[in-house]
Amino acid sequence: MRAAYYRAFGPAREVFETGEVATPTAGPGEVLVRLRASGINPTDAKKRAGNRGTIEASLVIPHHDGAGVIEAVGTGVDPARVGERVWIWEGQFRRPFGTAAEYIAIAADRAAPLGDRASFAEGAGLGVPAVTAWFSVFKDGPVAGQTVLVTGGAGAVGHYAVQFA
Repeated sequence: MRAAYYRAFGPAREVFETGEVATPTAGPGEVLVRLRASGINPTDAKKRAGNRGTIEASLVIPHHDGAGVIEAVGTGVDPARVGERVWIWEGQFRRPFGTAAEYIAIAADRAAPLGDRASFAEGAGLGVPAVTAWFSVFKDGPVAGQTVLVTGGAGAVGHYAVQFA
């Protein structure tokens, strides 16, 4: 499969490469997603810059968020999910292979259904911002009937938090 990756920390224009890498397979509890869009977040850029520790592999395929279509499932995953449109979060969480590729094998519970009216680009924009906003708004329980203050509502996380509140 084709992928974008880096082997050293630094600015994208200096460290990014593209090329062929092995296509993953879905392991137990995983789905194999053919990606149609990859989302980038500040955490992705910080990690590539070296602000999140050491390089964890000989090459790193970045990005946590993405969207695509499930092409295969591992054992323990309902085969009816094949063909399902999904959005992905935490694609590169605690591992070196994220969504800047044609395929990703990921835990089935990190591939959420993406409605037919949403584009893959919109799905790839959900991930980290929407999940962060959800936990920020609802961590302490329901907010119906309460006043919720969302500062920074123009940013990615704030945009979703305003809608959830």
